Amino acid sequence: MSNIIESLDYFPAGYCKGQLASLFKGQARQELTFPAGVFLIKHRDLGYILYDTGYSLAIKKTSLKYFFYRLATPIELEEEDQIDHLLEAKGIKPEQISYLILSHLHPDHIGGSSLFPKARFILTQEAYETYRAPRFRDLVFKEFLPADFEDRLWLVQAEQEEPVFPYCPSLDLFGDGSIYLASLDGHARGQACLFLPEHKLMIAADLTWGMDLLAYSEQMRLLPRLIQENQASYFSSIKLLRRVLSDQIQVVVSHDPVERIERILYE
Repeated sequence: MSNIIESLDYFPAGYCKGQLASLFKGQARQELTFPAGVFLIKHRDLGYILYDTGYSLAIKKTSLKYFFYRLATPIELEEEDQIDHLLEAKGIKPEQISYLILSHLHPDHIGGSSLFPKARFILTQEAYETYRAPRFRDLVFKEFLPADFEDRLWLVQAEQEEPVFPYCPSLDLFGDGSIYLASLDGHARGQACLFLPEHKLMIAADLTWGMDLLAYSEQMRLLPRLIQENQASYFSSIKLLRRVLSDQIQVVVSHDPVERIERILYE
């Protein structure tokens, strides 16, 4: 295996705001900005693969459901922040995306899904079960997905013990050792996280709000705890992240500060 992943790029497709003191006990009042991170993987044989899509302008439409979502997580988003505009600025058309991996089905991860007419969607079986029978707290806004979503859907299950990623069961996604997918509950059921051996990098979706906030995890306040799909699994995933880090593997999460992600990917 060599140079199967030719490049890895990152785009902040919109932002939401939060208060550090509202999330964690014992912390000062500090406004935090959380980018809706999107990762673009260029595979040597498969072309462009997108991991999540960030927000879309649809979230700003007049709707009681969207109003309460924006009230809980104030959003900053302009047209140029949408992932199709960000990609086109690099000369990449939406039609060039061959696969679209959805880490989970929250609006800041699936907002731009309808913008990619030829992509095959990849979703874990566990996340699909949530999609089929969502509760309100699951925040699955199906209207952000294309009408033919299920026709283009590839369901996967991470059930293998892979020596290259020994922390939990995973799946060699394309059978070439380039991308391993792990399904990790906690924030959302069946959340798909990626490990790229060539880069010695884990892309860990929303396992934590930011790697710089990982140390505060056990201080999480009651309301943020209740937002998690499964609190016990959430803290199990935190332990897994710490094990990965202890083995000198770089980890980025979707809402990491832009500067941190760019430093890791590009420097």
